[in-house]
Amino acid sequence: MHHTLDSTHMVAQTALLPVVLVFAGVGSALIVALALVALARRHSPSYLLVALALATLAARTVVAALTMRGALPTAEHHLLEHGLDVAMAGLVIAAVYCARTVEPRRPEGADGEESR
Repeated sequence: MHHTLDSTHMVAQTALLPVVLVFAGVGSALIVALALVALARRHSPSYLLVALALATLAARTVVAALTMRGALPTAEHHLLEHGLDVAMAGLVIAAVYCARTVEPRRPEGADGEESR
């Protein structure tokens, strides 16, 4: 059975979109900030890749906001969002691969002996 959405439902969805985008933008910015803090503490290639993957969430929000404002046509919107999805997946896979195959860096002076 095929259902169609009535105009009231469509208006409600359209009215909620800016609210959802604000929450998505703030949330993704906080997540990226936390990822950058972790990267600054760990200085690891896998942490960099995770931070970049999470940054694609913020980029998707920007793409949606530009589309909503009419600055980005719908066709480009879909192309960019799917491209960002592919980038995120690739960055996550690369981060896991990097974490599993690259030997962790040891801090200077850490040779397994306790410092005195």
